[in-house]
Amino acid sequence: MEATELPEVARGVNGMPQIVVPNGTTAVDPFKLSQQYAYTPKKLKVFTIGAGFSGLLMAHKFQHRFPEMKEIVEHTIFEALSDVGGTWLVNNYPGVQCDVPAHIYAFPFDPNPDWKRFYASGADILGYMKATVKKWGLDRDIQLNTRVVGADWQEELGQWKVTVEHEGKRRDEYCHVLISGQGVLVHENWPSIPGLKDKFKGHITHSARWDHNYDYSNKRIAVIGNGSSGIQIVPQMAKLPGTDVMNFIRGPSWVYYRAPPSKHLGREFDDPNPEYTEEEKKKFQDPEQHLAHRKGIISRTNKSFYIFLKGANNAEGARLATQQMAEKLNHDPELCEKLIPKYELGCRRITPGPGYLESFLRPNCHLTNSPITSVSENAVHTADGKTYECDVIVCATGFDVSHRPRYPIVGLDKTTDLRTEWAEDPESYLSVAVPSYPNYFMMMGPNCLGGHGSLVESLNWTGDYFVKWIKKMATEDIKYVHPKKAVADAFIKYGDEVHKTLVWTGSCSSWYKRGTVNGRVTALFGGSAHLFQRMMADLRTEDFEITYNTANPFRFMGNGFTAFEMDEKSDLSWYVEVAEKLQQ
Repeated sequence: MEATELPEVARGVNGMPQIVVPNGTTAVDPFKLSQQYAYTPKKLKVFTIGAGFSGLLMAHKFQHRFPEMKEIVEHTIFEALSDVGGTWLVNNYPGVQCDVPAHIYAFPFDPNPDWKRFYASGADILGYMKATVKKWGLDRDIQLNTRVVGADWQEELGQWKVTVEHEGKRRDEYCHVLISGQGVLVHENWPSIPGLKDKFKGHITHSARWDHNYDYSNKRIAVIGNGSSGIQIVPQMAKLPGTDVMNFIRGPSWVYYRAPPSKHLGREFDDPNPEYTEEEKKKFQDPEQHLAHRKGIISRTNKSFYIFLKGANNAEGARLATQQMAEKLNHDPELCEKLIPKYELGCRRITPGPGYLESFLRPNCHLTNSPITSVSENAVHTADGKTYECDVIVCATGFDVSHRPRYPIVGLDKTTDLRTEWAEDPESYLSVAVPSYPNYFMMMGPNCLGGHGSLVESLNWTGDYFVKWIKKMATEDIKYVHPKKAVADAFIKYGDEVHKTLVWTGSCSSWYKRGTVNGRVTALFGGSAHLFQRMMADLRTEDFEITYNTANPFRFMGNGFTAFEMDEKSDLSWYVEVAEKLQQ
């Protein structure tokens, strides 16, 4: 596909005289008066990578939330998979559910009043996403089964050359703005265990690539991992007829309800994931009552952020969590020793994990924390010399959460690419942009708001931030923007100082720190949800290098008039204020 040339450069429009430059080509004199109105937007091509929550939020913003963007943006979403859904399309293992309350894990523009349970299953979330896409027509600009395999900034054009692959064929597409909405919980991370791939004769599956055609009943099942997916898979496997389950863990995880559903619903029950009553679902059909319920959950969640601060509050939270976990383990000393952490509450992600701890009280469910040394034809072998024969190995070993792109992204510096730069520590500006990568924006970039509150709300704020930049570029004749290196460095440096006060820099190994104990927190924002929202609310343009299409940064002034004042229907005195009353 041919590059989309900047029309005013290619054709000399806007009523400006063309001048001949030394190489014989024509260009526009940027200081000659234009015949266009001030702030007349130019059309921008925007590509979004991924059709999960992030990409679909951007589709809604361009198609519905901001009507003025319909005339500004030509949008395309490239999705490598065969359908929308992102994380919730990939993760469909037995028992998969979100550990964020369902009523705050939804599109803000169309929240779902009909959730069945307090925590939604993966299938229900995916069904809701697909229904929302159909209702709002958000698949209009999506190209499925189309994988991005490279992106290279074209300085002269002021565009990204994006290479995509569809049905084995590659082609180049061009855009002014490139948005990464790929997320980090999509690409599975297989454990590096000798013999796993080449010696084991049984069935192997991964939580992110679950084989639903296999019958797991009456099998000896090894589950590797006790992160969020492992914690959900173990009880499901243990419930199947005739199974014997062994969970291989490297260390303990906090399995705890910070704010039990009863506190949000105002009623008591035994079910750790209660169903909503018909009366409650009927009440939520009223948008105001539904809003009140959602706000209540968000308010209690935001108030609980204090638990992530190191010190007395966190220690008290850990004491309560330890007590809750011990009760579920029937105070079995061996289970408590292996499963209840000694590190700070929240150092690794806290997971509600209904039924996980209780599974180990069943005669067919066991665990070991001895490291796996190898896998043979029909068994897993551990460092303590023991052998565990099995028919199935389930790798609940998470995802590639390095933030490194899986393809080359080359910006202004042609001697490197983002994948190389982020080989050790991924760094960004406010999680949304990277120095020297023009017009490249990210959802869930390094140091995003991923450890507190509702992720979807933070994606919504981030999308609004992108729209502000795109609108500014389109109406102010801006060629490209990218954050200043010194500013991005300062954000990282000061964020690290904030993190020293938070438990995410605690004594555990976690993916927040790229699997290390003492490394930088690269995954999470150093602060609260309210702070992140405030920082996304405005463009700190002083933090950015701004390059204009011409030598005249005021070219957007056009002929000195706005289109608004030429419209007979416009209120030309809109800015006249009502007199204020002096406050005593």
